[in-house]
Amino acid sequence: MPTAQDVGALCRTYLAFLRLSAEVIEGPGCRAVRQDRTPLIYMVNHLQVDPGLAFDVDAVFAFFEAQLGHHDYRFVITVPFVDPVFQARLVEADYRAEAVWQGLLTGPLQGPPPRDRDIRPVLTDEDWGHLDRLVRADHVETDERTGRSVFTPEVTAQMQETRRMCRDAVHFFLAWDGDEPVAYFSSWPGVGGVGMVEDLFTLPSHRGQGYARALIHHCVADARARGAEQVLIGAFPDDTPKNAYAAMGFESTCLTWEWLKTPER
Repeated sequence: MPTAQDVGALCRTYLAFLRLSAEVIEGPGCRAVRQDRTPLIYMVNHLQVDPGLAFDVDAVFAFFEAQLGHHDYRFVITVPFVDPVFQARLVEADYRAEAVWQGLLTGPLQGPPPRDRDIRPVLTDEDWGHLDRLVRADHVETDERTGRSVFTPEVTAQMQETRRMCRDAVHFFLAWDGDEPVAYFSSWPGVGGVGMVEDLFTLPSHRGQGYARALIHHCVADARARGAEQVLIGAFPDDTPKNAYAAMGFESTCLTWEWLKTPER
């Protein structure tokens, strides 16, 4: 059973991951994460609020506006033990909240061993081109599933630019079927012994064939080979993969929250 200490360690890694490709400006009990090269990507243009601290909520909002007010959106990440008054103020200000399930792997992966799959690191420009195309397929499918039009080609391109910025720290991998890349995933050794695996996608034509399981095993091993002991993975509540992650040994540890305010709200 994960402890409060596990929750804190997980959240430190999660928040640090979101800062990898961005400038960080410290504020009063918070920090602005900013990347002007990719202004459409919420995850590198947002406010993080420190847990367990009492602070001047008005001062935090003022700092947020000073550092990130040039965007037509506002995006905030909160984790367990953040001041409830601040979160209530976000609701009052018409932010839309979305939970993220966070699971933590503390021992070996569970279940049957993965099938033998051809998994290769993303190293060359050609590899990155393959990854770009798979990410675009992922984004198109997500928009079709949700009925939204969030992931425009420009958003996809900027997201990939943020990934290229942290390519030395975050290792990306492609799974291949012959000459065709059909799935991808990534790993990071994290901080304080807690690593992270992120961004799992398999083409619909190749689901149920063991590519995802093989990538999870490969990326967990990569994170641990680079210093991680525990490994976290996240999923949105409407994503069925969270059930597969739990079956593989990632224990439900906490929820983090993404708060978004856009011009129409």
